Amino acid sequence: MKVSYNWLKQYIDFDWSPQDLAHRLTMAGLEVEGIERYDLHPGGLEGVVVGEVMTCAKHPGADKLSVTTVNVGTGELLNIVCGAPNVAAGQKVIVATVGAKLHPVSGDPFEIKKAKIRGEESCGMICAEDEIGLGQSHDGILILPAETQVGLPAAQYFKLESDYTIEIGLTPNRVDAASHYGVARDIAALLRKKAVLPAIPPLPSELISNPVRVSLPEPERCPRYVGIYIADLTVGESPDWLKHRLKAIGARPINNVVDVTNFVLHELGQPLHAFDADTIRGQEIIVKTLGENLKFKTLDDQERSIVAGQDLMICDAGGPVAIAGIMGGQNSEVSPKTTNVFLESAYFEPAAIRRSGARLGMKTDASYRFERGVDPNITQLAALRAAYLIVELAGGKLSRLHDEGTQAFLPRQITFDIARANRLMGTTFSADEIVEILSTLDILVAKAGDDTILQLAVPPYRVDVTRPQDVMEEILRLYGYNNVPLPAQNRMALNLSKELDTQALRQKYFDYLAGSGWNEMVTNPLVAVKHRKDTTANLINNLSEDLALMRDTMVLTGLDVIEYNHNRKIVDLRLFELGKTYGYKAGEGYHEQEWIAYFLTGHATEAHWAGKAAKASFFTLGREMERLAAWFGANLDRREIESSSVFEYGLELFRGEKVVARYGAVSSNLLKGRDIKGDVFYAEVDWEQLLRQYRKAKVAYKPLSKFPTVHRDISAIVPENVRFATVSAAIKGTNPKLIQSVSITDVYKGESIGSGKKSYLLNLSILDDTKTLQDEVIDKLMAKVFEKLEKDLNLEIRK
Repeated sequence: MKVSYNWLKQYIDFDWSPQDLAHRLTMAGLEVEGIERYDLHPGGLEGVVVGEVMTCAKHPGADKLSVTTVNVGTGELLNIVCGAPNVAAGQKVIVATVGAKLHPVSGDPFEIKKAKIRGEESCGMICAEDEIGLGQSHDGILILPAETQVGLPAAQYFKLESDYTIEIGLTPNRVDAASHYGVARDIAALLRKKAVLPAIPPLPSELISNPVRVSLPEPERCPRYVGIYIADLTVGESPDWLKHRLKAIGARPINNVVDVTNFVLHELGQPLHAFDADTIRGQEIIVKTLGENLKFKTLDDQERSIVAGQDLMICDAGGPVAIAGIMGGQNSEVSPKTTNVFLESAYFEPAAIRRSGARLGMKTDASYRFERGVDPNITQLAALRAAYLIVELAGGKLSRLHDEGTQAFLPRQITFDIARANRLMGTTFSADEIVEILSTLDILVAKAGDDTILQLAVPPYRVDVTRPQDVMEEILRLYGYNNVPLPAQNRMALNLSKELDTQALRQKYFDYLAGSGWNEMVTNPLVAVKHRKDTTANLINNLSEDLALMRDTMVLTGLDVIEYNHNRKIVDLRLFELGKTYGYKAGEGYHEQEWIAYFLTGHATEAHWAGKAAKASFFTLGREMERLAAWFGANLDRREIESSSVFEYGLELFRGEKVVARYGAVSSNLLKGRDIKGDVFYAEVDWEQLLRQYRKAKVAYKPLSKFPTVHRDISAIVPENVRFATVSAAIKGTNPKLIQSVSITDVYKGESIGSGKKSYLLNLSILDDTKTLQDEVIDKLMAKVFEKLEKDLNLEIRK
C-alpha cells in the first residue's frame, strides 16, 4: 500500500522527515518497504531559485546579449549572460544555478553548466517560462513581483513542492491502516495527539429527492448500504491537486467523478462506487445473490462467470450492474455523457467478498479492504465527503442520504487485567499510563471494580483487536518495544537440555553455506494448477490458478527464482533453501516433508587474470554434497538415479534403506517452456534423515600418517553398462587396508575404443600407516587389481 507524505499532513501535524517517519511507522508495526520521491514537476525545479538582477549591461561582443550580475541569496553575485530582450536591472527573476537540470516544454532536458559565452563568463541562466516547463512563452524571461523573496526556491514560489511516496507492507490484520487517515491515526497515537478528519459541512436545506430505492434481501451479506443521488453534474477532467494526489500513490486519474471515489477510498479506507443513475433500470438497487449462473462484463472489459447463490451482486430491476465489493459493470459505468450519478457507500460481509474475489481471481483496491473488514460506521461520512467533492468539482445537486440497514455496529468489549498484562509484557505500567496510550487509539476505558481491572470498548474498525493479548500488542508497539527493559537475570541462559538444538545446527550450517558463496532464498510453497497430479495437495480456497496447489517438490519454486534472475541477466547462481513439500497418498492422507534444496547455474568461478571462468557442472554440485556429508558426519553410499521426473541424470546418497539426498541435472521436461539459459543442477536433501545421520555420527581421531601416500594410475576400457561405483568397489575390495581411495580423472567415449564402451583414467591412493611401501608390494597389489578387474568386470587394462 502506498501513501503520500504530504497527504498525511492534512490529518496530523508532524515535523518528521520522510525517512524518520518511515522508521517510526516500521517500529510501530506498519513496516515501510520503500520511499520514493514524487515531483509535481519533472526534476522538482531543484537548483532553480528567485534572483534579483543587480546590474545589466550590453555584451561587448554581441548586440543581442546582456551581461548581468544576479543576487540569488548566497552572499555572492553570479555573472550571467542573458539573451532575453526584456532583462533589466532591479528585476526579480527565476534563475537556474550551475548543476540544475531543466525540463523545457519542448526538447530534451539539459543541465546548467559554467560556461564562457563570447568571452564572458556565465554561471547560471535567467529563465523564460517554457525553459522551466511551466508555460509556452519564450518572448522573454519571467519577471516576478518586486516583493518576491530573493533566494526562495522556485518550486516553493510556484507551489510545486516535492512529495514522497511511502510504501507500507501492510499485514492482513491491519486494514484499519489501509488509508491515509488510518496511517495518520497511528502517527497521532505515537505523538499522543488526535488525527483530524476532513471537515464536512451539513447538508444544504434545499435537497432534491432521491429517486433510487434500495433493498437488502440478504442482510447477513450486506448489513448496511448508503446511497446518495447527484443530479445535473458535468463529468470532466479533475483539477491538478486531485490528479497529483492520485499520481503520488500510483493511481491513474480518469475523470472528476471516478477520481473523487478513488480519492476518498485512499483517504478514509471506505471503497465507493459511482453508477450512471440513468442506466439503473427501474430506479431500484437490490443487493443479492443470483438464482442462476450467468456471464457479467466488468469495467476492465473482462467477462466474469457469476455463480448462483455464491457471488453477491448489485442489481437493478433488469439484472446485475456490479459485483459487490469488487468491481462495477460496463453497463452502468460513469462516462463523459453522464449527468446524474448514484453514489454507493456500503459495508459487505468480509468472508463473502473474500470467497468471490478468490474464485473469480479478482483483486481490486475495493476488495482488498472489504475482504479484510472496513469500518462499518464510516459509510455515511465517506458518502458525504465524496458527494460534496463531486459537487465542488463537477457541479450538481444533492439528494438526501439513503441509509439502508438497521444493524448496530457497537464497540467490542474486552476485560483487561493490568497486573497480568505487566507480568506478560515485562513492564510496570500504571492504569493512568495505559489509559493514556489506549485513548489515542479511540479505545474507551472504564474501571471495572478495582484499580487493576479495566473494561475496554474497542471501535469496530479495529477488527484485529479482539483479546487482551491484542491490547498488549497495541500498548507495546506505541510505547516502543525497544523501550521495554530486559531483566538482568534473563540476559544469559544456559541450555542444559541433552536434546539436539536443530535450529542452532541449521543456522551454523547455513552460515557455512553463505560463507562458501551460496545465497539463501525463501519461496512461496504454492504452485500453479498446471502441476496438478494425483499425489499433490490441492487448496480448497485457492487465491488463483497460479497459486492452487502445495508444491510436491522444491524444484518448481526454485526454477521460478532462477527464471526471474535469468530474465534480468543474472545467470551465475548458487541458491539454497530450507522448505517443505506437501503431498497426498490414498489411504494415508496428507503429509509434509522438510528439505534443503540447492540450485546451481552459470559459472562456478569468475574469470580473473590467471584464468577463464569455469562453468558449473554436475561435479561442482557433487563436491558440495561431499562437503555436506562430511559436515554432518554422514557416511553415505552412492548409486545412480534410475528414473526420475525431476532429474535428467544424477546420483542419490543413501544409508541402508534410507535415501538422504539426490542431486543431478534438472530434467529437460521441467525446463521446457521456461526462459532459462543453460543447464540447472539441483540437489534435494531430506533434512530429517540428515539429522538422523548427524545424531548417529561419532567423532573419531586419527593421526596423520608419518609415511608417504603412493599414487598409481589405471587406464581401462569399460563396458558401457558398468558404473564407476562398481569399479571403485572392486578395486578397494582387493585390499581395503592399503587402498585408501579411488578417483576418476578422465572419461572418454569415441570410435577409437568401439561402440558400447568407454575409457576410464583412474587414480589410486595407496598407504600403509605402519611403514613405507616398497615397489614390490605395490606391484603385487596392482597385479591383483588388474586381475580382479579383467576377470570379474571384463575390463580391458591398458598396461
